[in-house]
Amino acid sequence: MTNEVGQNHGNVVQAHTVGSVHLTSPEPAPTALDGLRHAGQSFVGRERELAELDVAGLTVVSGLAGVGKTELVLRHAEKFPGGKLFVDLQDYDDERRVTPAQALEEFLTALGVREIPRSEDTRAALFRTLVADREPMLIVVDNARSAQHVRPLLPNRHRTIVTSRHRLVGLDDAHHLELGLLAPDEAAALVGDPDLAELCGRLPLALRIMAALRRTDPDHDWVAELREVKLDLLDDGDERSVRAAFELSYRALTEEQRRVFRLSALHPSHEVTVEGAAQLAGCTEVKARKVLRELRTAHLIEPGDRFHDLVRHFAADCVSADEEKETREQAMSRFFTYFAERATRMNEALRTPKQPEALHWFDRHRPTLVSSVLSALLLRHIPHGGAIAQALHDYLGLRGHLDDLLMTDQLALDAAINLDNTWFVAVLRVRLGHSCLRAGEDVRALNNLYEAWKVVRHCNDVPLMHDALEGLVLAFERNDRHEDARLAAVDRDALARMLTADPR
Repeated sequence: MTNEVGQNHGNVVQAHTVGSVHLTSPEPAPTALDGLRHAGQSFVGRERELAELDVAGLTVVSGLAGVGKTELVLRHAEKFPGGKLFVDLQDYDDERRVTPAQALEEFLTALGVREIPRSEDTRAALFRTLVADREPMLIVVDNARSAQHVRPLLPNRHRTIVTSRHRLVGLDDAHHLELGLLAPDEAAALVGDPDLAELCGRLPLALRIMAALRRTDPDHDWVAELREVKLDLLDDGDERSVRAAFELSYRALTEEQRRVFRLSALHPSHEVTVEGAAQLAGCTEVKARKVLRELRTAHLIEPGDRFHDLVRHFAADCVSADEEKETREQAMSRFFTYFAERATRMNEALRTPKQPEALHWFDRHRPTLVSSVLSALLLRHIPHGGAIAQALHDYLGLRGHLDDLLMTDQLALDAAINLDNTWFVAVLRVRLGHSCLRAGEDVRALNNLYEAWKVVRHCNDVPLMHDALEGLVLAFERNDRHEDARLAAVDRDALARMLTADPR
């Protein structure tokens, strides 16, 4: 007997006995469809987000580095009844990045394929074919940076979840879930202390590192140390580091994006305005608006163009390390000059038909302007700080923002004292005195108005003298100095008659 083989359609096994030939198929390769680890035992909350993952088709979970995207998906996978495929693209790490072709090789190997096709397109087609007729599966693509890297890994059916630090808006058919910070009570439960929870910015990665550190030394004052060193403490010395997580996101930016990001850390207020970012970076507002939008997409700036507290600390470290001192000083000079000049013009417009436009501008920029006054004085841009404070006075009074009014009036006075301008100090004391009366700070009002009167009583500025005395009368009355109030009222009324007298 002879055995002949025409075309080889697979593996042929030749029996030892010639008289009896047995053709057998090889054993099927084992599959690995349930190898995901469980979420950590410290996982808390996220009930709404977990429910949102119970949708068919494609979901993109995006959020800030360390916000817990992977842990959320792993907790969801624990209750999924079918097979699961998982790949970590490590797309933010240039040295460890997994290409789509490599990810497909992992998928096909897990599905039991022995001979992997060489081209990415062939692998993708085979992958889609193999999973097409299977029972429902969960496919997880972790740490993706771009839609381009994700598309070859998407099956034609089955639930697929992609995690990314970017929104991946190019995946048009996806359901997008943006993962935010933990709720205050959940964050406190995770780290065991509400103050530590807030200092960690309620960021799960920071909270888990802090919780681990607390276990090593429960009696240590971790709150005080975290306030002092921030990011340097949030590192467990092993594989978890908040700074390292942010660094990967930062390196994934273009140079233009990195520059706007780090210079925006110099912005005095929590909200980074388009105008402010443009002045700090020395670019147009059109360019600044575009880059801020890109930074929001990368979750390095929060909705409303605000920094997460820990991200702001990271950005501040970047600007100190990557920008020369002279460059930082020039950026702040452009910023203060722009807002001092613009606020002065808007203040003038408050007394014109353009008042609604001016009020709208002040409303939009109030946090930036109020923060800029103190920042300018601290950085020795004293004339600019004083100018912004003076421009704010009428607006803050109109809107009734008394706390901001008192603070900026006091800072304007401090600027004048620093510039050693005695007359201007007196003028600003009168202004501050009236603001204090409005806010019910009667002793402080009296002190400032009395000091101002000792200077302005010798001048020829009748309206200013009248303004000072009018405030003094009320301040004396409120401080139960009624005789002083009566005498001041006599002088005030005399000045009032001078103001209303017929010039003829």
